Amino acid sequence: MSATKRFMNWTGVTFTPVNGSATAITGVTSVTIDSGGSIARFAGDGDRFVTTMVNDFNEPSVTIHAADLSALQANPIGTIGTFSATHNDAKNGVGTGAVTYTLANAVVSACQVHGAHRQFGQGSMTLGAFSGDGVTNPLSTSIAL
Repeated sequence: MSATKRFMNWTGVTFTPVNGSATAITGVTSVTIDSGGSIARFAGDGDRFVTTMVNDFNEPSVTIHAADLSALQANPIGTIGTFSATHNDAKNGVGTGAVTYTLANAVVSACQVHGAHRQFGQGSMTLGAFSGDGVTNPLSTSIAL
């Protein structure tokens, strides 16, 4: 079946610390992927509008919301590793059209957990990332064919 170009649910959500074992994160309710781009704008002389805009910097991040509180807290703040998650095609699941996001040089930047009376606990983990050479984007995507 051809890709729907519509996505539903996340699978294969993992964080693997450098020289460590993968931690599977289950009970995922949402994943937010932010390319973290910023735009520098220029105007001068008698310009009434911006005359030049360039992407001057990127700082990608990922935030995972899940019920698996132990997985979210498995690695302390500052842990470096690789994050991966697949956004499933609405009809084909992990098959044709599914998009896998990978964040290399990911750094655990924040972890929050909370729970209310008679409710399931929820938590979030935020990952920042750095480029090994200052040029290569640590965030990549691949689409299942």
